[in-house]
Amino acid sequence: MEHRLLRYFVVVAEELHFGRAAERLHLAQQPLSAAIKRLETRLGVQLLERTSRRVALTPAGEVYLEAAQDILHRTAAAAEAARRAARGQRGQLRVGYKPGALRTVLPDAVREFRAHWPAVDLQLRELEYLRVEAALSAGEVEVGLLCPELSDPALTCDHVHREPLVVILPRGHALAGRAPLPLAALSGETLVRCHRPVDALPAGMQLYDAISELCAASGFNAASTQEVASEDAVASLVAAGLGVGLVSASFARTVADTVEVRPLDGPGIDVDLIVAWHTSDASPVTADFVTFVRAAGQRATLELAGSRL
Repeated sequence: MEHRLLRYFVVVAEELHFGRAAERLHLAQQPLSAAIKRLETRLGVQLLERTSRRVALTPAGEVYLEAAQDILHRTAAAAEAARRAARGQRGQLRVGYKPGALRTVLPDAVREFRAHWPAVDLQLRELEYLRVEAALSAGEVEVGLLCPELSDPALTCDHVHREPLVVILPRGHALAGRAPLPLAALSGETLVRCHRPVDALPAGMQLYDAISELCAASGFNAASTQEVASEDAVASLVAAGLGVGLVSASFARTVADTVEVRPLDGPGIDVDLIVAWHTSDASPVTADFVTFVRAAGQRATLELAGSRL
């Protein structure tokens, strides 16, 4: 059945007057009357009772009106859904992220994205930082939050946040009152650090190797080294008095009530966070999320710069 005929019938049924219905539809009355007759002929039933004084719905017309209004409503809703999808307001977005992103850009980016596009199915996957790029390359996620460098030339990235490594010490440590703290002053301490990933690509080894090089260049000669799997484990062992650690500033702020936190005096190491996506991805959903990540990264950087760390 033609959508146009349904709309004509609904307007006539709402007005119960061909003249007023014709005005609403911007039609002459005679073509409108002919269109309704054509509809009745196709259906094989009379929908309207017409006299010189009144127009009324037949029982069949009352049933058909309800169904026609539902069809028109569904058609309009489908058209709006298509337009929303084209604007990036519907669909699905899968985001893979390294754990540290939860302490910096991700919560704000998610909050703003969902406020603007509530109909998008946003799925978040926490991954080991070496797995984020692999998930992107395999098409398992559309957006990744990870550390540089990327090895897949099909991906585009943008730097969104940078933060320094800081020293954490056990509560009551002799050097706790010194800030900033030269790394060499910690010589003779046990260094608690995250282990070097066994299957890391060269880019994944950079932070581990950079810490080793910094310690050597700064004259920090650790009595021993304790390697663990995460910054949480580093903080736990430092809080227990097992040694000292180097962790990201954003993480240090979350454990400042259990350990002493001090900035480094002299050369340090910055930890970068990037947002990455497929270069060929033209989805407005992806573009919108990346925009909110960039904005959240700027705020996180300013907030960190204004803190005591």
